[in-house]
Amino acid sequence: MDITSMFTVGAVLSLGIGAGVTFYYYRKRNIEKFFNQVYEQTKQVPKQKKNSFLLLMFKETLSASAKKSDPSSFAGKFQNPKYLDIQLVQMSQILKDSSKVQDKIIKRALNLLSQYQAWEKAKMAEDKKVVESKAS
Repeated sequence: MDITSMFTVGAVLSLGIGAGVTFYYYRKRNIEKFFNQVYEQTKQVPKQKKNSFLLLMFKETLSASAKKSDPSSFAGKFQNPKYLDIQLVQMSQILKDSSKVQDKIIKRALNLLSQYQAWEKAKMAEDKKVVESKAS
């Protein structure tokens, strides 16, 4: 191998690694923003319906991004109480037995729910640590 081909391979490899790092950074930042928005919205939901509501939100978000539909229909669905009740019942059944799930979007929503729950625990621990440090 001559020097130009080694330089070319090195440049391509470094560009690939740089693109991977950039993708990871922006993905993590966007997930953090999304989880903060979800956290603020779930403050209004009763505790017994929280996980079902979270799963519904994640499912609707993922299906809206897959269909590229307009956001106004997404908000309209959540304003309809009958639709919301039916969907919450379906989501609670999915949460009770998630092994029967066949739909790819629901599987991704369940994965996103578990990531959110881990993020929420970390956020609660961080908030508690900040409160304790201010009290000291």
